[in-house]
Amino acid sequence: MLKTLLGAFGFSGEDVDKRCRVLSGGERARVVLARMLYDPPNFLVLDEPTNHLDLDTKETLVKVLVDFEGTLLFVSHDRRFLRSLSNRVLELGPEGPRLYGGGYAEYVESTGREAPGLC
Repeated sequence: MLKTLLGAFGFSGEDVDKRCRVLSGGERARVVLARMLYDPPNFLVLDEPTNHLDLDTKETLVKVLVDFEGTLLFVSHDRRFLRSLSNRVLELGPEGPRLYGGGYAEYVESTGREAPGLC
C-alpha cells in the first residue's frame, strides 16, 4: 500500500528506493505527505501544504484530504486549495480573530476579499 501511495505522489520504479538525503525539497515534501497519509492522525495542521508541489501532486493532495476523516487546520494562499477543502474560515486581523461559518467561497462573498496569492 505504501508503494501505491508513493506512486500517487509521483514516485515510480527506482524512485521509491531512493534515500531521502538525495531527494529535492519538493520530493521530500511529497514523501512526508505520503507517509503521513499512510497512517493518518485524526488532526492535521498544514502550513502552506501546496508550496513546492507540482499541479498533479496538488490535485492528488486535495483528493486525499477531501476523504480525510479527521480535522484539518491549514493556512494557504492557494485559492483553489482553499475552495476545495475549507468549510470554515478564521480571519486573524488587527481587530482580533473573526470566524466565518462557510468555506472560502462564502468568506469571499461575505467580505469581498480574496486571499493574496495563487488563483
